Formats: sequence, C-alpha cells, structure tokens
Amino acid sequence: MRGRNLTEPRIEFVFGEVNDQLRSELKDFWKQYGNAYQEELRSFRSASSNGYGSNQMDLLKKPILRQPAAISRDQLGAINGIVFVVLRELEASLELGSHAYFQRMYITPTARYLTENLSYQRLANQLFRTFLQGFDRVVEKRDHRAKVLLSENINPGLQKASMRRYFSRLGFQMLGGNQLGGEVWCKKLETRFCF
Repeated sequence: MRGRNLTEPRIEFVFGEVNDQLRSELKDFWKQYGNAYQEELRSFRSASSNGYGSNQMDLLKKPILRQPAAISRDQLGAINGIVFVVLRELEASLELGSHAYFQRMYITPTARYLTENLSYQRLANQLFRTFLQGFDRVVEKRDHRAKVLLSENINPGLQKASMRRYFSRLGFQMLGGNQLGGEVWCKKLETRFCF
C-alpha cells in the first residue's frame, strides 16, 4: 500500500456536518481571509469586460442560508481552501424553480502561490470534485426546493474554452453572464422531500 504524500491536501466534505470546532476554525479562516476574498471579487468584477451586455442575467434574490460544503487542509491541518453554498430564492422568469444553491470556492493565496501552478490546479480540482460528489450524495440534507446548483466563474483568467469544457464534463450547462461579469453555470440536482 502506498503511503500518503504529506504535501497532498486533506479534503473533507462538511455540508451539514459542521461541529463547534469546525465552526470556530471557519470563523478564524474568514477573519483572516474574508477581506482578501472580497477584494479579489472586486478586482475580478472591475477587470471583467466580457461583453455580455444586455444578455446579463439577474439570477438571485435574497440569500436564505450560507454554509460550508467542503474544505481543504494544509500539512499542518489549517484550512487553506473552501467551497461554500448559499441557498437563494430565484427569479421565477428563469424557469429554474423557486430556489437554488449557489456555489463559490476560495483557496488562500498561500496555497495558490507557494506551490507549483500544477499543484494549485490539482488542489482546486480535487476540492471542487469532492464537493460535487458529496453534494450529489446528500440529497436528504439539501433543501428540496433547490432544483439546481449554480456556479459563477467570475475570474476573467478562467473564462476560456478549457474551463468551459471542464464545467461541461462535470454536468454543468452555461446559462450566460451576469451583471458582475461572471459566467453562470447550472447543474440539475436530484431532489427529495423528506419529512
């Protein structure tokens, strides 16, 4: 049996499983990286000039619930990446149902820049795939009103053919662009109403 490489990330699916310890770690994570995350979003928005123009989509109403879905930990056990989902109400005109889960991912600058570019791509891919596999399995933990998972690719550097093929292979379909300059992707979810 092959031993695990210590430089490989430890990735955990945590949707619906957040205990007090993890809640505290996540609070510290966002305290440390929340401003950097928001600044990154602002820089992507200002850099975006993708020409969607009047085809922009106003997808979302107010957020209902935000929660972590998957995390990555570095060699020392500190969180260095997160996928989180927000349950939101949708505009009826989109014909995607009344609610959706909206997903975003953030990987710390240290995890991105202190490793080789391929290591970062591998981390992002493993974290995203772990999230999707886990999220598909936990039908009973998801809100039954959400019939789709929406993912926004707001990073202009990733809005290219290879990323579009990647999303398509994972079961997503591009809906278009939004007012923030991002590409909005949609994946249908299995739903189940549980008493």
